[in-house]
Amino acid sequence: MSFIDFVIGALFMNAMPHLVFGLTNTHFLGMFGYSAKGNILYGIIQFVIGLLLYTYTYGYETLLDNGFLVGGLTILVSYFLLGKFMVQLYGKRKKVE
Repeated sequence: MSFIDFVIGALFMNAMPHLVFGLTNTHFLGMFGYSAKGNILYGIIQFVIGLLLYTYTYGYETLLDNGFLVGGLTILVSYFLLGKFMVQLYGKRKKVE
């Protein structure tokens, strides 16, 4: 493992909590402050930088050969695509009396 591998993994993994906290409007400090939109933007920026570093270092052809990376990126991308919908769907809880 090289240092660049560590940085790529850290960027991808740190993108997840910023995205989740941004979608759920949870007070969480990111590069752009505590705002939800700022956390979502910060998560997207980390995701893009991680992908750029990976493709620059290894090329996009090797992406599908790395099962750990594909699995992690699948979950991250599913949060990007479905996160807001899931928060809205499961965030509406009926008050039990």
